[in-house]
Amino acid sequence: MKIEFDKKDKNFPFVATSLLYLTELVLYLTGFISGTLFLNFLLLMSVLFLIFLFIIRKKRVEKRAFVFSAILSLLLLIYESPLILIDEKVYLVTSYSDPLELIKGANIYMLSVNVFQISGVENEQEVRDMFIYSQGVYDIIPGKNYMIYGSKNTAIFEYIGLYKSEFEKSFENVTAYLNTSNTEIDEFYSQDNSDGGSAGLAIVLSSFSKNGKLQNNVPIAVTGAISKTGEVKKVGGMKEKIQIANENDFSYMIVPKANLAEANEVKGTLNLPIEIIGVTDVDETIQLINDLNRVESNKI
Repeated sequence: MKIEFDKKDKNFPFVATSLLYLTELVLYLTGFISGTLFLNFLLLMSVLFLIFLFIIRKKRVEKRAFVFSAILSLLLLIYESPLILIDEKVYLVTSYSDPLELIKGANIYMLSVNVFQISGVENEQEVRDMFIYSQGVYDIIPGKNYMIYGSKNTAIFEYIGLYKSEFEKSFENVTAYLNTSNTEIDEFYSQDNSDGGSAGLAIVLSSFSKNGKLQNNVPIAVTGAISKTGEVKKVGGMKEKIQIANENDFSYMIVPKANLAEANEVKGTLNLPIEIIGVTDVDETIQLINDLNRVESNKI
């Protein structure tokens, strides 16, 4: 029993360091403390460990746990240090973006939303004043700590090659499903200012139109990511995309089935006439488009 107690006692500095870090991280993510305070805590913890190690350097005590704890606290400080470069007053502004017909004549229009990150302002009113003469501003969203932290982690993981952006994943999934690529696809995915994977379904449908596998004479707004097997995946920005589709007088909009409830709620709240249809995979989407073409041709 004495040996077990000693082992726990020796590990206490390392365990305590981990628990203190996690506690401060939770406080930061939930908005109880700022990023600056979070980093100051990590800096203080690192400095205290280094001072303590200096004091006991010549004493005959077990130092391994304190060395590991000091190393851990320094590594955590380095990992979290990019937070100091991020302004804590951040706002995300979503605004109108023109629907894009990737293949001319396909009548398949991908929907995207412009997102601006605004920092260096004191309050939301300053942001609104910046966009007072702009058209098509949909929402101004205060940046939360957990959003900032997630963006920081994503940037780090992308930089060291441990994470691929949704835009990169979309290119891989589209080309894997089609088992080929073309000039339009390559040009679209070569853009530097794009993000997300919501164009995947529209790109696949446009490609099928180009090679003759799909005949479509009905202008359709399309959003949805796809997997390598052609499953249609949930996407974000649904409220803004529905408004963009409606503002461009689309009669039909195709969305992932997983977004359908949200989309219908937005449609009802804004009282929009556009018909929104949910799909689960590419084959179902093609069948749906064929049905819509038959319905529209019978109206003539």
